[in-house]
Amino acid sequence: MKKYLIILTILLFVTGYGQTTLRKSSLSAGGGSATSGNLYMVYAMGEIGIKEADQGNMHLSEGFIGPDFAALLGIEDYTRLENLKVYPNPVKDLLKVQTPDVGDYEISLYDLTGKLMMFKIIEGSDHARYYLSQFPTGYYLLSVVDRKNKRAATIKLQKL
Repeated sequence: MKKYLIILTILLFVTGYGQTTLRKSSLSAGGGSATSGNLYMVYAMGEIGIKEADQGNMHLSEGFIGPDFAALLGIEDYTRLENLKVYPNPVKDLLKVQTPDVGDYEISLYDLTGKLMMFKIIEGSDHARYYLSQFPTGYYLLSVVDRKNKRAATIKLQKL
């Protein structure tokens, strides 16, 4: 009987262990990027892969990289967007954004969990106004990206 119990325990351990697969990409210890045709993917240091899928020789791992973070993290060759004015900070209701020159800019507002709260585009102008009264009090990251001239900036914003 003891022999059967040991064999059963070993089988349960081996069977349970064989069903769990932890890929190297599930817990990343670095950062990097990959390109395949027009698909460009990046991963950040310490990213945890929540969901993974394979299609042919392509492996996808879901994590958090916002649409403009490739530029802001320096993965692409973006320079710093200088002379950007964002005021008032802290803001209660009306936020004003003044860019250094007339152009097309992508404005993204993220909460500190990385959730995109607002995405707007400034087209052919050097200023914009945004009403933030609907957002809860707290800290946010405001990113401003000029894709044409490959410039970007991130501002820590406090909402009262």
